[in-house]
Amino acid sequence: MSSDRAEYLLQAIRALPRADRLRLVERVVHELASTETPERSSGGVIGLFADEPELLDAVSEGAMQARERDPLRLPGG
Repeated sequence: MSSDRAEYLLQAIRALPRADRLRLVERVVHELASTETPERSSGGVIGLFADEPELLDAVSEGAMQARERDPLRLPGG
């Protein structure tokens, strides 16, 4: 996957409401885990992205930005 396409997808994901982004991540993780191949099985979820370092970097950056921006708990909750 080209970095331009990965960036396009990341921007589209960022445009989704937070709850939809979380559901999407969960769905992708479950899908990738269910199609795990023997040569990638020892690396866990991160190992599934071995051929997509730019995508993994973009997803990690997005997660870190969300962690800084979004509180883990809402006030009064």
